Amino acid sequence: MEILSERKRVEVVEYHLMWQGPGGRGFSFDCDKHGVVDESIMAPAGIENLRKCRAGEMEGYAPQGVEVCRRSYAEAAIGKCDCGRRVALSQFTNTCDCGRQYSMDGGMLAPRDQWGWETGEHPADVENISLDI
Repeated sequence: MEILSERKRVEVVEYHLMWQGPGGRGFSFDCDKHGVVDESIMAPAGIENLRKCRAGEMEGYAPQGVEVCRRSYAEAAIGKCDCGRRVALSQFTNTCDCGRQYSMDGGMLAPRDQWGWETGEHPADVENISLDI
């Protein structure tokens, strides 16, 4: 299998303009790092809530500024199967539409009926393998 793109870690940074209210309630509006909210992509009710927060019309709600939220995830490698199709290599076993199976690193796997014969495993043991990534 030819690897078309390697597995990589992707970091996403999001910004939220926050108001904290009584009892742990609050408002959060997607914004840029400067606190600018793009109202053109908001629902009318969201725009109204933002307007009320900014005007101080939401009793008990205090502005908290911009909150930065960071998250990351693994983007699967993409391989080109021997049949020419693209296969995402995201799992322990990755099956192409043609039926060929590949490991997470793109190595072709033997047919499932051959799995475990050299170690005495039952096929059910092999099927229950999972990876925590």
